[in-house]
Amino acid sequence: MNSFFKRIWNPIRNFLGLRRHTSYERSYLNTANIRMSLYMSFIIITVEIWMIIRGMVENVIPTMNNAGNTTSFMELFFMNTSQYWLFLFAAASMLTLAINFLVEKSAKFKEKWHTKKMIVPLVFSIILIIFSFSFFNELKYFKAWDLRYNRVSNLGVIFLYLFAFLLGLSIVIHIWYNNKYGKKHIAFSILTLILFSAMCLAFGVKVGYTDFFSRFYSGTGLPKEVKGEVSVGGLPLYEIKSIICFLTMVTYVGALLIWKPYISILMLTFVFGIFGALLNGDPANRVFADGDKINYITFYISLTIIAVSIYQQRISEAKKSENLEYRAKYDTLTPLHNYGYYVGKVGDLLKTIPDKMDDYCYIFINIQNFKTYNDQMGFEEGTKFLINFAKKIKELFGKLSAREADDHFVAFDKREGLEEKINELNQLIISDAHGLYLNLKVGIVKPISVDEDINTSVDRARYAALTIKNIYSSIIAEYDDRMHDIYKKKQYVVNHLDEAIEKNYIKVYYQPVVWSSDRKLCGCEALARWIDPKYGFLSPGDFIPVLEEVKLIHKLDAAIFELVCKDLRNSLDAGKPVVPVSLNFSRLDFELMDAVKVFEDLIEKYQIPKDYVHVEITESALNSNLELLQSCMDKLSKDGFSIWLDDFGSGYSSLNVLKDFHFDVLKIDMKFLTNFEKKPVSKVILDAIIKLSEKIGMLTLTEGVETQAQADFLSEIGCGRLQGYLFGKPLPIETLEEDIKNGKYIVSDEII
Repeated sequence: MNSFFKRIWNPIRNFLGLRRHTSYERSYLNTANIRMSLYMSFIIITVEIWMIIRGMVENVIPTMNNAGNTTSFMELFFMNTSQYWLFLFAAASMLTLAINFLVEKSAKFKEKWHTKKMIVPLVFSIILIIFSFSFFNELKYFKAWDLRYNRVSNLGVIFLYLFAFLLGLSIVIHIWYNNKYGKKHIAFSILTLILFSAMCLAFGVKVGYTDFFSRFYSGTGLPKEVKGEVSVGGLPLYEIKSIICFLTMVTYVGALLIWKPYISILMLTFVFGIFGALLNGDPANRVFADGDKINYITFYISLTIIAVSIYQQRISEAKKSENLEYRAKYDTLTPLHNYGYYVGKVGDLLKTIPDKMDDYCYIFINIQNFKTYNDQMGFEEGTKFLINFAKKIKELFGKLSAREADDHFVAFDKREGLEEKINELNQLIISDAHGLYLNLKVGIVKPISVDEDINTSVDRARYAALTIKNIYSSIIAEYDDRMHDIYKKKQYVVNHLDEAIEKNYIKVYYQPVVWSSDRKLCGCEALARWIDPKYGFLSPGDFIPVLEEVKLIHKLDAAIFELVCKDLRNSLDAGKPVVPVSLNFSRLDFELMDAVKVFEDLIEKYQIPKDYVHVEITESALNSNLELLQSCMDKLSKDGFSIWLDDFGSGYSSLNVLKDFHFDVLKIDMKFLTNFEKKPVSKVILDAIIKLSEKIGMLTLTEGVETQAQADFLSEIGCGRLQGYLFGKPLPIETLEEDIKNGKYIVSDEII
């Protein structure tokens, strides 16, 4: 029964607006109403100026031209136009107040706008208050009180001046509060709009009703004779037109100024009821015919429905806008702010603490091993963990904290007491880890200047945290000069990769590969080297991990592919001895570009025989996106390229790799040769791998060969190819060709 009642009551409550507004919805509706009052005020000002000019032309000018006139200029100036002046000042006050309100809400002008600009609406509102006292001067123009329309007219004037006075007073208080406290109070805005609306309605009722009866009654109270008029529903046409003032004002207020539907319904019912009762009470019974009553009620119903419809539309827009604004400020998962909002707020704070920046620091927080927690506990539990962790961060660091992404968080806080806060955070994740190993890695860096790039500072804090990733005894790392030098080099690599490729700072070095049987040169591995004008010789460890991290490695590999093809083409064209070259393909190459097409297009472009290039794929690449990798390998193999498995044994190798994928050559990692002489088990494992490879139809190559003993043993157990410093370091193409020419290397006739 209770749910049935809710199903009925909830739509009614939403329709009537009985649901409590959020603070954002109240502010949104208030801003919309102020915006509409701006348009209304502009229209009213235009109309009132026209009415004042019209009144002066009809009354003031003829009177001034009368030779016997003794009326003062001021009396003539305001003769029969005082109420128009009153409305003009009221509309001018609302117009300037609305302009100030909307300009101050605009992010574009907010900083440039000063509350002293409120002097304009203040002046108009003071004039409105003073002019309201001219009501007493109006008394001498009042007609006799015995006729009904005179009584209604005079009551309308009383209310019109009363509401004008209160409106001016409300605006003055509004401006005073804003100047004193530096903010606006929504209650003053609502009160001001209500008084302006009441003034509009009083004016509409007064003018609309008075115009009706002023056409029917003379000063003696006798009906005027109406002859030859076109009539509609028993009324002369000009009488029907005189209701437009009332309908216009009610439309302004009912359909443009929106608070809640039940307020609009009650207000419209009251105003239409009062006006209808006045018209229906016409003693001559000539005003409100049955047909007009039907039209009148129809207009009332239509206007009510329009008001409700506008309210529902505005509430819907408010909800969408509130959601967008929330998303612009807050993280989608946790109660923290998002990173973009954090950057903006930190920037604002830095401008206020230029002399105290050393007391603060950027904080980057990473939950190490959180992926394992997600895998073990499930996504839902992982989400709960992050939310709970974020609440603690908010409690410790306040508003200047945010979730950057995944399990990464940032904060900006004073250095004093920071270590205690981080230890408290670390204890929280340990207690919530359900027996799994979780640990915090926190990087901190101090701000440098007010105008610094906050993203760069956060990246530096992130880098500091990364430096202790595998140091389990450390939780906090502060960014220092040594880290700064490394970080600068990292950023340099990222920012100058394209330039290095374009200006040929990227070079190919070739490391020789020999047959184990006769030590003749049977191939080379192409390795990237970066010879930079600023940093000099950059080793692969300086740039390859960086490019993999930022996912730019495919650009480097594509450049190496082309340089190798060029060298091979030049050697072939020059008739020099040529040996096959193996090219390293990164896992990211297949994800970030169409690696097969790029490679095969280069082979086609430079007309390189397919036997002279081999494809090396690292074992670690086979841990993700297997379908894509399998498809690419099948395509390369089908097109006649030899596929090599690189670094076999470098990590936690799985024999499933050999079962699920076909390779032509197995390249055994140099780690098997570490402490070769002191670890006999290495020989047993190597022997087993070689024999296994033979049985499944794979050739073998062992890299990292540094001693003659290692080379002799590998030859004995049947390893086909050898690579390592024993046979040569990576060399530029010119040096390799010179060594071949001088007889240091003898090129084998066999290339497969």
